Amino acid sequence: MTYDSPTQSPARAQFVDETPAGKRIVDRTDGIVERLRDELGRDLTMVAAYNADVLEIHYFHETFREQYEPSDLDALAADLCLDGRMGDAFQEELLQLGRFNFVVKGFDDGLLLRVPLSDGTGVAVSTNLNAGEKVATLVPSVVEDCDVRVATRD
Repeated sequence: MTYDSPTQSPARAQFVDETPAGKRIVDRTDGIVERLRDELGRDLTMVAAYNADVLEIHYFHETFREQYEPSDLDALAADLCLDGRMGDAFQEELLQLGRFNFVVKGFDDGLLLRVPLSDGTGVAVSTNLNAGEKVATLVPSVVEDCDVRVATRD
């Protein structure tokens, strides 16, 4: 399928516990969900990995899993995957502040942090607002310490 613009993303969301092993994009998580749950507790709402086409959800707080429709999750996937495909290298070149490490988006009821790994892949973590400022230091550190491996687009 062709798309008229790079903002029309075919990305989709999938839950790791509902996806056959052969269709998963993450080769290895190295305990990242457990470490973030230990550190953030009930403030953690989502841990996912992404590549250019897929947002693979490894943890989603049960309250949110019941609230979100598949189309809402696909829209989230499209946004995160598009950011990974188009924004990271551009941001490094544009701002010339060194390597792009993470971005935090703040909302009325929570925070979304995206940590690029390489080649349009990365980890996305969301929390409620109680996690506050520690999210910006804790999450990138845990992602760096864990050997998360995400397959790139074929």
